Amino acid sequence: MAAAGDRHWWYVATRQLLEQLVVPHLTPPTPQTRYLDAAGGSGATGRWLAARATTLVDDIDEDSVRYASEAGYRPVVADLNALPHPDDSFDAVLCVTALCHRMNEDPARTVREMARVTKPGGAVALMEPGVRRLRRGHDRVTHTARRFSRSDLAGLLRGAGLDVVRATGAYAFLVPPAAVLAMLERGRATSDVGRNESGLGGVLPALARLERALLRRADLPTGLSVIAIAVKPAPQ
Repeated sequence: MAAAGDRHWWYVATRQLLEQLVVPHLTPPTPQTRYLDAAGGSGATGRWLAARATTLVDDIDEDSVRYASEAGYRPVVADLNALPHPDDSFDAVLCVTALCHRMNEDPARTVREMARVTKPGGAVALMEPGVRRLRRGHDRVTHTARRFSRSDLAGLLRGAGLDVVRATGAYAFLVPPAAVLAMLERGRATSDVGRNESGLGGVLPALARLERALLRRADLPTGLSVIAIAVKPAPQ
């Protein structure tokens, strides 16, 4: 997965997508700005944060954070449900496909921890698998225990005391082929990570660009991924 993060079309497109959606909700970086890529693994989806300001990556897997350190992060081996950081430590927290993991028994607790370490005025951005009923072989390989709707993610953020500023589907064009694969792969564990690195010769990256253009103007009701962004209010 670390190797795929450099080249696979989905990781490249996802970095561009997250930067486009999240940056408008970030304050301009200063020398004191600190970001957290929670469960960021090798840093494949959050490198754009590390390019803006000092970024820590917390992950329970030591091999993953070793790769992250090579990508310009400050690595920390950590449990997302007990983050080793003081309150109000970060200007933004990003979390991609960690709440869905079968090891995570309480996604709401995880989001509360992310909210705790975010500064007032800072942003928390979540990206998780979408379409609740779409279980397939890739989910088994990646230990995905649950999928989310937009309202699921927004509800987790509001439950942590945050103000939701955006919730949208993404990769909606992948839902039909994923549904077909789910039928073909019944009972088998197979991953998308090593599949179609170029995205069908550039077709899928082109569709992702078109979708990002649409997302500049509107939210999508669903998608193979869902993204929600919230801001921590100032104390009263």
